[in-house]
Amino acid sequence: MLMIKTFTSTTRVNYLHQQPASFDFELPEDSVSGFYDSIKPELNKLVKDPSDETIEKILAYSRKK
Repeated sequence: MLMIKTFTSTTRVNYLHQQPASFDFELPEDSVSGFYDSIKPELNKLVKDPSDETIEKILAYSRKK
Protein backbone atom coordinates (compact mmCIF):
# COMPACT_ATOMS: atom_id res chain seq x y z
CA MET A 1 0.00 0.00 0.00
CA LEU A 2 1.36 3.42 -0.96
CA MET A 3 1.70 5.90 1.88
CA ILE A 4 1.29 9.61 1.16
CA LYS A 5 2.60 12.31 3.44
CA THR A 6 0.40 15.37 3.71
CA PHE A 7 1.02 18.61 5.53
CA THR A 8 -0.04 22.23 5.76
CA SER A 9 2.56 24.75 4.77
CA THR A 10 3.11 27.55 7.26
CA THR A 11 5.44 29.54 5.02
CA ARG A 12 3.59 29.60 1.71
CA VAL A 13 0.37 31.55 1.53
CA ASN A 14 -1.84 30.70 -1.44
CA TYR A 15 -4.80 32.98 -0.81
CA LEU A 16 -3.21 36.35 -1.52
CA HIS A 17 -4.28 36.40 -5.15
CA GLN A 18 -7.79 35.07 -4.70
CA GLN A 19 -10.67 37.42 -5.28
CA PRO A 20 -13.30 37.71 -2.53
CA ALA A 21 -16.59 36.03 -3.32
CA SER A 22 -19.13 38.36 -4.80
CA PHE A 23 -22.85 38.09 -4.24
CA ASP A 24 -25.32 38.90 -6.96
CA PHE A 25 -28.07 39.79 -4.52
CA GLU A 26 -28.66 42.03 -1.58
CA LEU A 27 -31.04 41.39 1.25
CA PRO A 28 -33.37 44.23 2.08
CA GLU A 29 -32.41 45.88 5.35
CA ASP A 30 -35.91 45.29 6.70
CA SER A 31 -35.68 41.52 6.33
CA VAL A 32 -32.27 41.37 8.04
CA SER A 33 -33.29 43.53 10.96
CA GLY A 34 -36.67 41.77 11.15
CA PHE A 35 -34.96 38.39 11.35
CA TYR A 36 -32.57 39.60 14.02
CA ASP A 37 -35.39 41.15 16.01
CA SER A 38 -37.28 37.85 15.88
CA ILE A 39 -34.37 35.82 17.32
CA LYS A 40 -32.96 38.46 19.66
CA PRO A 41 -34.97 37.37 22.75
CA GLU A 42 -33.77 33.78 22.42
CA LEU A 43 -30.16 34.87 21.92
CA ASN A 44 -30.35 37.10 24.98
CA LYS A 45 -31.80 34.23 26.99
CA LEU A 46 -28.85 32.02 26.03
CA VAL A 47 -26.36 34.68 27.04
CA LYS A 48 -28.00 35.45 30.36
CA ASP A 49 -29.09 31.96 31.37
CA PRO A 50 -26.96 29.19 29.84
CA SER A 51 -28.10 25.64 30.40
CA ASP A 52 -26.29 23.34 32.84
CA GLU A 53 -25.14 21.27 29.87
CA THR A 54 -23.52 24.31 28.28
CA ILE A 55 -21.71 25.19 31.50
CA GLU A 56 -20.46 21.62 31.85
CA LYS A 57 -19.16 21.62 28.28
CA ILE A 58 -17.28 24.87 28.87
CA LEU A 59 -15.78 23.58 32.12
CA ALA A 60 -14.78 20.27 30.52
CA TYR A 61 -13.13 22.11 27.64
CA SER A 62 -11.21 24.41 29.99
CA ARG A 63 -9.91 21.40 31.97
CA LYS A 64 -8.45 19.80 28.83
CA LYS A 65 -5.81 22.49 28.40
